[in-house]
Amino acid sequence: MLKKITRRSFISACSVLAATPLFSSPFARAAGSRTVNINQYNNHDWIAAFKQAFTEGDTVVVPAGFTCDNINTGIFIPEGKTLLIRGALTGNGRGRFVLQDGCQVIGEAGGRSENITLDVRGSNCVIRGLAMSGFGPVTQIYIGGKKPQIMRNLIIDDITVTQANYAILRQGFHNQVAGARITNSRFSHLQGDAIEWNVAINDQDILISDHVIDNINCTNGKINWGIGIGLAGSTYDNDYPEKQAVKNFVVANITGSNCRQLVHVENGKHFIIRNVKAKNITPDFSKKAGIDNATVAIYGCDNFVIDNIDMVDSAGMLIGYGVIKGDYLSIPQNFKINDISLDNRQLDYKLRGIQISSGNATSFVAITNVNMTRATLELHNKPQHLFLRNINVMQESTLGPALKMNFDLRKDVRGKFMAKEETLLSLANIKAVNEKGQSSVDIDRVDQQIVNTDRLNFRLPHG
Repeated sequence: MLKKITRRSFISACSVLAATPLFSSPFARAAGSRTVNINQYNNHDWIAAFKQAFTEGDTVVVPAGFTCDNINTGIFIPEGKTLLIRGALTGNGRGRFVLQDGCQVIGEAGGRSENITLDVRGSNCVIRGLAMSGFGPVTQIYIGGKKPQIMRNLIIDDITVTQANYAILRQGFHNQVAGARITNSRFSHLQGDAIEWNVAINDQDILISDHVIDNINCTNGKINWGIGIGLAGSTYDNDYPEKQAVKNFVVANITGSNCRQLVHVENGKHFIIRNVKAKNITPDFSKKAGIDNATVAIYGCDNFVIDNIDMVDSAGMLIGYGVIKGDYLSIPQNFKINDISLDNRQLDYKLRGIQISSGNATSFVAITNVNMTRATLELHNKPQHLFLRNINVMQESTLGPALKMNFDLRKDVRGKFMAKEETLLSLANIKAVNEKGQSSVDIDRVDQQIVNTDRLNFRLPHG
């Protein structure tokens, strides 16, 4: 998965808006500001036209029915200025608008861009209401750069991105985003990720919420492309140092369909994934991208919560090791999974249910309120404290057990992550059956020092 830094190492103001309800436009400026139309300037030289327009106005409007075409180079928006698009911006993939401190790019009345990148390089930037498309650039919105700086209070809201590579790409190794709200948007028919937050080891207070994601399908042979929402830190380390992890973020209220993987986190900590509805997350998409098939995929993470995930006709969840070139470098620890539903009755082939590897000397895992049909709950390795509550799982007998617990890794190299002291296994209200309602479990060895059980439809092997 990861190379030296990440699995994708190859990919290289609102505060001055008037609050009064007297204005019909949400972008009306305070008294003294000026709005100009770009069609009043030199239509044969867009660099000169936008430079002059932004010199003379605080808001530059691309009017409805008007297109600024063949934009093929970078155009800087001066600090505090607004680009209001009611018409269209088009380019060949090399054109971009650079947002500096306090800049806004607003789409209104069907405003759109095609083959143009919005390059965020400042604080208090806003991108809202724009329809974006085009396979020319790698990404429609880029948040990165090599300048060490703190970019505060980024807002990306109510955008629509379709027929493109990546929608939003963050490369975060060199700088910091402190406070970002990426909300209420729609992503469809993409080759790359809808949102990729990559090597974001300095960022904090990130909210990614209320998105609809459909048909993310990498067909161009690019490795590791084709994920709904992906966040990654840098190199794995089983001590989970803060400086190497992507952290302090929430992914919430996501509706996803027709992709290989919906939500993905590598080397993360202190995060929440909640309220996800998924359908048709299968290996039929991004077949050559080299990524696992899962609605939620977690690799080498610490201290997180996954809550309220509803999946239909989909691969479930993969929570596993951080691995680089075959070396197992870290194992997930200290997490809770709650309120999970997976219904694969209509599928004619087997997909992953929930597959979890967890461990380490002092660690806990809590799995509660799980209902899965035609799927397997599979646990590997041994955290110090493992709690399972209110689990109902059915798997067809021809496809394997409904509940599988593989605690015995004494002869496996991955056994180095096993907890050995003060170990606890606590199981309550668990029903694991086949299609006939018969007990269906595969448990190799139970040697935890404390074992508590209540209302199980199976017996544990003797320690």
